Amino acid sequence: MLELIAIVGGFFLLFYLPYEANKVRNGWVRKRFKGAPEDFPAAYAKALKSFMITGIILGCAGLVLAPLAPEQGEWVFKLLGAAIWFGVAGVAFNQRSKFPPAQPA
Repeated sequence: MLELIAIVGGFFLLFYLPYEANKVRNGWVRKRFKGAPEDFPAAYAKALKSFMITGIILGCAGLVLAPLAPEQGEWVFKLLGAAIWFGVAGVAFNQRSKFPPAQPA
């Protein structure tokens, strides 16, 4: 059941990350953000980096666990989940590269 949740959540992120990143590049700021509106794109780029790292970790975990699947055919879903999370990492990397680099203070 957890794999199904991870697959659905990763699939959702594949489409939501580019949508939200585009809104941020156009000047949108979350209402809960505490700080100057000019600082939000840098904070969002940092969040994209964490999505990238999470995607790589969950993708690698799926690749490692696929051959160890106890039931026949379960390995397919582990590989599907791994591919989706590697896709999330790729999307996050692509969207993060479209933000300007952070300026040193």
